[in-house]
Amino acid sequence: MVQLIKTAYTVLRSGNIIFVCGGNNPEHMRQRFSTYCADNHPDLEIFFPEFAMHSYFSSGDVPPFDIADFELLVAQLSHAIVLFPEAPGSYAETGYFSALPELAKKTILAMDASYQGKDSFISLGPAVKLNKTSRFNAAIQTSYDSPEFIDIIDRINRIPLPQHRKDLTIDKFKDLTSYELYCLIYKCFWLLRIATIEDIVYILSSIFRSHLSKTKVKKLISVLVGAQYIIETGPYGHFYANVKKSDLLKIKTGRAREKSELMIDMANIYSECDPEFLHILEGIQNAA
Repeated sequence: MVQLIKTAYTVLRSGNIIFVCGGNNPEHMRQRFSTYCADNHPDLEIFFPEFAMHSYFSSGDVPPFDIADFELLVAQLSHAIVLFPEAPGSYAETGYFSALPELAKKTILAMDASYQGKDSFISLGPAVKLNKTSRFNAAIQTSYDSPEFIDIIDRINRIPLPQHRKDLTIDKFKDLTSYELYCLIYKCFWLLRIATIEDIVYILSSIFRSHLSKTKVKKLISVLVGAQYIIETGPYGHFYANVKKSDLLKIKTGRAREKSELMIDMANIYSECDPEFLHILEGIQNAA
């Protein structure tokens, strides 16, 4: 398995996650934009950061959580950040994102046109900074009562979603981008069919000869959970890959037979497991 993972896959050069910040109530723009994208633009992976944070906190023995560091990680995975300043948390994010170039360059700020008649801190400060830094020409004004979400989609599409792939070259953990690690971890879950976080850390330790950051691995697993690329199952902390999502790594031409042989070997191993574990596996198959 380790040899297959290290040599047999290609990866997109960047991700298509849209990191969306705003309010949490059903009537808030963030929730409505997510519904709009699900109905009209299913190619976009809409992501709410708190889903990942919940998974991270519930994953057991974890180091102290730095939300600023976590948001930087999600930004590294994202194609764009859509920010609706409509609640206290998102007001703070507007100022924070505008101050950090790595976040600012990906941010699209969608302000409520009803409140833009007068100068405000956001319009005079963060919006100006974001417009100078963002590759999407950041600031948009739209009526929150009757939003033109297509304007936000048009901004997202100013930078085309990634289409081109490259070989996934695995040597040192620190040399892989966060997105490449994200895809690699998903593929480990996919190949194993079912795994705990500890199982994934063990596989990655074999790949990288124990030179890896367990904290970063756990954070990336949390993002995969938040994006519903992996799903928790059973009472023992197992996860499985959501096959309804697009495959993040593609097998190279000529290597599919090796993958099939590995999957047969895995099936034979699992067939000898105890009945309770087999019951969990059957639940995964039924869900798929």
